[in-house]
Amino acid sequence: MTEPVHHMLAARDLLPAEHFLDSGYASAELIVGMKKNFGVTLVTPVLLNSSPQARAGAGFDRTAFTIDWDKRQATCPRGDTSTWWSPATLRGTKAIVIKFDKETSRPCPVRDQCTRSKTGGRPLSLQPRELQEALGHTRLQQGDEQRRAKYGTRAGIEEPSTRPSPSPA
Repeated sequence: MTEPVHHMLAARDLLPAEHFLDSGYASAELIVGMKKNFGVTLVTPVLLNSSPQARAGAGFDRTAFTIDWDKRQATCPRGDTSTWWSPATLRGTKAIVIKFDKETSRPCPVRDQCTRSKTGGRPLSLQPRELQEALGHTRLQQGDEQRRAKYGTRAGIEEPSTRPSPSPA
């Protein structure tokens, strides 16, 4: 409903500079689309990186890799570069699949911190550039104490203890 709400607000010249949403509404597409189409910055939590490395809090998650969008290449934490970069559709969503050479990956001394694959190199799946960069930026902001405090003001909107108690009948 975020987009229809923004259309109604725009029609009345009431668009906010920032719109606070709960995490149920957030997606990279929505964040980028609202900024591009309405000039509204969405302040919302997004899902964290769900790679096995990120979930375990150990090893090299996606953020440990340097992405060179112009060269269409990724560099691993040890300095090896990807050998495959291909646009794809994963579960109905546009993506970029990046792979590292298995011959380079197999002898890597930190392989177990990078991939669970026993035979292949590390795969990475990214969203298209604009979406991936917006998602990364939002995830980075989520860790910022000032942003958390700012977002905390939204919590009062739905907090039952701040609502007036119904009057007795």
